[in-house]
Amino acid sequence: MLAVQPEPQTTFDEVDLLVKQATAGCMVSFEKLYRLYSNKIYLLCLRMTSRKELAEEHMQEAFIKAWQALGKFKGDSQFSTWLYRIAVNVVLGHQRKYQYEVFADLDWQQAFEDTLTSSHTQQQLDLEKAIATLPMQAKNVLVLHDLMGMTHKEIGQTLDIATGTCKAHLNRARALLKEQLV
Repeated sequence: MLAVQPEPQTTFDEVDLLVKQATAGCMVSFEKLYRLYSNKIYLLCLRMTSRKELAEEHMQEAFIKAWQALGKFKGDSQFSTWLYRIAVNVVLGHQRKYQYEVFADLDWQQAFEDTLTSSHTQQQLDLEKAIATLPMQAKNVLVLHDLMGMTHKEIGQTLDIATGTCKAHLNRARALLKEQLV
């Protein structure tokens, strides 16, 4: 896995300082931001794609795009929220372009399990595998809402769907998970 282990707990003020320094061109500060968020971004991409190689690729692309767009970060939201949106957009752009489903890769489940075995209990692995089998749009909404904490409005804007549609996908995802895990 290309993700780097996170540094000890960092405060919002420390993150803000790192962002300001990185915006001014300090690569060391951006590297620290990378170390803070790479695992979370990788896991987000892995949950959305269920493919280790794609998750690594998308994580790297998200950080490249973040570096390139850092001057546009206004601070209206937390840096992590802004970075998550970049990663989500990278994944969604790839999904739209290639129109893939998880099942196209026959080895996805083993690779997915191998990636998470060291950091998850068996119950967590079962949940992650169940999430991975959801239809793409339902999975994306579930991951963004329940795991990333985004609102229906934010998800609707990100996925370019109506808030009601977002709620319907979330209900569908939860119902499908319940069926699989019972």
